[in-house]
Amino acid sequence: MDVDEELKKRLDAVVGDRYDPPRPLAARAAGWVAAAALAVVAAAVVMGVLHKYMTQAETAPAPRKPVPVTILPPR
Repeated sequence: MDVDEELKKRLDAVVGDRYDPPRPLAARAAGWVAAAALAVVAAAVVMGVLHKYMTQAETAPAPRKPVPVTILPPR
């Protein structure tokens, strides 16, 4: 019995001594649906932000020509 107890201790140290039964299908499906909904919402937010800034960039007036600045006077 001493060998069996030692093996059990070593196995418990690696694997653990707790057993979690699998969750029901409904609970797993709810998690997947929630994750998919969150992904769709995140994609919609990204698309909305991109659309907003792309529309602003298309309707913005043309940038003015740069003003040349002479740092040193000509010789």
